[in-house]
Amino acid sequence: MMNNRKPGSFLAALGAVAFLGACDLLEVDNPNALVQADIEKVEAAAAAVNGSQALVASGVGGIYAAFSTVGDEITWIGSRDAWNELDQGTPNNPGNEFADGSFPGIAQARWMSQFAVGLLEGHVSEGADVQADLARANLYAGVAYSSIAQMFDDFAFSDRTEPGPLIGEANMHTVFDQAIAYYSAAMSGGGETAMRAQAARAQAYHQKAIWGLLNPPGSTPGNPLINDSNANSDAMAVLGSVAGTDWAYRFSYSGSTVTNNLSWQVNERGELQIGPEYATKDPKDPPTLTSHNLMDPIEGAVDTRYMTRVDEFLDGGGYAPLTVVGERGLRLIVAEAALANGDMDGFANHINMIREGLDGLTAYSGQIPARDMLEHERRVNLFMQYKRLQDHYRFGVKSMNWLPGSPAASTPGLMLPITRIEILANCHHPDNANHPCDG
Repeated sequence: MMNNRKPGSFLAALGAVAFLGACDLLEVDNPNALVQADIEKVEAAAAAVNGSQALVASGVGGIYAAFSTVGDEITWIGSRDAWNELDQGTPNNPGNEFADGSFPGIAQARWMSQFAVGLLEGHVSEGADVQADLARANLYAGVAYSSIAQMFDDFAFSDRTEPGPLIGEANMHTVFDQAIAYYSAAMSGGGETAMRAQAARAQAYHQKAIWGLLNPPGSTPGNPLINDSNANSDAMAVLGSVAGTDWAYRFSYSGSTVTNNLSWQVNERGELQIGPEYATKDPKDPPTLTSHNLMDPIEGAVDTRYMTRVDEFLDGGGYAPLTVVGERGLRLIVAEAALANGDMDGFANHINMIREGLDGLTAYSGQIPARDMLEHERRVNLFMQYKRLQDHYRFGVKSMNWLPGSPAASTPGLMLPITRIEILANCHHPDNANHPCDG
């Protein structure tokens, strides 16, 4: 992310330092005064990685507020029209104030996660025993990169005040490749970090395959089903260790760490609420829900699994957890692959490992079309895991909030753009007045 600094303000800052220095006011030993050299010390390796984790958790939760509002899981109930623009199916406005306001967070998360990896790789090359921290750094970088690849149509990897070239809409699949490389490196650490990384790598392979179906944007794919051998292999490897435990890798938020902007916008600010297909809001008090609406197609009753997820989210205030990847999502990857192969027994087995095995519900045995079953299970089990918008597009299911002819309705595959704050600061962008970069 680029931040412009006006020459006048920079000179004024230098003048202030010179004045204060002449008065000896800066000649103090302030333990809170940190410079980059401090974080580059090997003793600070864990702190650098923890900082990366915090920025990635905050950055993903931040941009997810805008991204999720385009899909049907979240709807606008407040006073700010830019949320309504997203809600009605316009994800591609670079000037949308909430996408634009969240862009720096995810851009800084990307930069810091990459910086932490490079920093710890340097320590390891010098003989420091920080391999476990390096594995975590790679994991967080993978989360940052895969989130960007999934949520954006284009991006620029700027280096603080140095503008980075645009990746290009046709090349965003390479960001998935970078995420996958980070996850692969994280797996060398073993233990829980390795399992999280392999699970997330399975998901990244699957999401990259979905990206291939939806790009270039413009039409619903004739065959929306994914069968990716790399995703399947990684998913099954992790499921071999966690099957039946409802395992999940999640970001936790708290008052002493960072907030989840999406849950803050719903639970504290009251700009957003659970979408009308999922819950009914009180017309006199929209932040209050009066009923849950999403039905289980086999039980013929409200899906209690979904209710549990909504309630957890609403009870979390501004700190609701965010699931990066879990057993349910991995099981759905291999179930979808089985369906794509025409293996109906395999599909039912994997679906029922969730329905019966984790949730005690009636097993699927062909009561409804298999694709309908897959779509429902993804909708319920991946709720608030930033998967829904791609499922809208690839399965040809529009949000009831989209206006007819809106970009999302008319151009399946559209995601978030590079936003105004980067455009104004990055001379590589064709809409920047200084394009192309000098020199």
